[in-house]
Amino acid sequence: MNNQQRLDKNESIHQAMITTHNKRKNQVCKTYKVKIDESSLSSIQKEQFTRMFLEAKWLWNDILNWSNLSEENTPFNYKITKTVKVKLPKGSFEERELTTIHSQMRQEVQKQICSNIKTLSTLKKKGIQKPGLIKFKSEINKVHIKQLQKNFIRRGKHFVKIPNISGEVRVNGLKQIPDNVDFACAELLKTPKGYYLSITTYINKDILSKKSFIQDTLGIDFGCQTNFTTSKGEKINCIVEESERLKRLQRKLARQEKGSNNYKRTIHLIQVEYQKLSNKKNDLANKMVHEFTQYQTVIIQDEQLSNWHKSNHGKAVQHSILGRVKSKLTQHDNVIVLNKWLPTTKLCTNCGKMHNEIKLYNRTFNCDCGISEDRDIHSAKTMIWLNTVGVGRTDIKRVEFEALLNTIFSKEQPKTMKHEDSSL
Repeated sequence: MNNQQRLDKNESIHQAMITTHNKRKNQVCKTYKVKIDESSLSSIQKEQFTRMFLEAKWLWNDILNWSNLSEENTPFNYKITKTVKVKLPKGSFEERELTTIHSQMRQEVQKQICSNIKTLSTLKKKGIQKPGLIKFKSEINKVHIKQLQKNFIRRGKHFVKIPNISGEVRVNGLKQIPDNVDFACAELLKTPKGYYLSITTYINKDILSKKSFIQDTLGIDFGCQTNFTTSKGEKINCIVEESERLKRLQRKLARQEKGSNNYKRTIHLIQVEYQKLSNKKNDLANKMVHEFTQYQTVIIQDEQLSNWHKSNHGKAVQHSILGRVKSKLTQHDNVIVLNKWLPTTKLCTNCGKMHNEIKLYNRTFNCDCGISEDRDIHSAKTMIWLNTVGVGRTDIKRVEFEALLNTIFSKEQPKTMKHEDSSL
């Protein structure tokens, strides 16, 4: 390829990138997770899947080992070849060939290490976190597929074609993906319950049906005794505790010899049980978020759930789905997150009095002006009132907030606004 041909190729790539960028403006990114049917895999395909994740681990550790040999060696200038050096249990190194993992997958392994280094450097500059080191891995459970072919899905949404895997692979769940979508990339995942594909797609906005909202505002109070309390008076608890089988397996593991084959089998069974617990929690969280986001506006407070772990509520938070629901809600455009220190529980929105004497065990809010209601329901309704007076989505300081309250309640107006009418 001469210089002119190289310039023409670069220009065509540049124009294609511009076209794709303009196309993405009218599209929405959605990710679909589907399960690979292991019962239909041939013995060769099973070996290739196992080998692919094994070679990804070899490459990751070889890059780190090479970069530790000299200060001049960095993962950024590591040259990927078809062979890597693998450290044996006795400490010696053996050169092995990469036969299954695709070339683009190798590049993504190197790219992930470089991305981790940049993230640690950024955290160090900002003073957010003390930088650590990229560690060697005993197992890799995710391989990135950078590009998907146009005919990635085969034979009526039942099979897919994965690079360097012989033949076609049967997959369950492809029917949830619409027909007219653009495939971007995918993640091949290895979990205790089998192999999964996380497929990233782009869908045109006009294909998606517009969601109709309930024309109302909903406040949600998070708690340990009652997980979710809404301004409508609903109290919802979502608890997923450890199963008896998991407790039995953990007791069995404590009696076994560490490193033995039975020990490893028990660890795998424990991982499967934890995966089941995680799936249950994710399912409950998705259902709760779907119900909450039916409203036009949803208001929550930025609760510091990590601090709840440090108190006597660690197990209650662990068995709940509070963190999952909070994380998913903040990704929606119609959700407003109030500052964590705003007095949603101690403030009376009828007279403006601050009840600093309220303790955690006081489950009823009482005020001299006549307001008496459940503590959590009062907090949820106060969130709506705070958003109404202009506190929502702002980083208002405490002094400014107190001045705002004085301005609101110093006006000569009848104090007849009850909490039931505060969802303005």
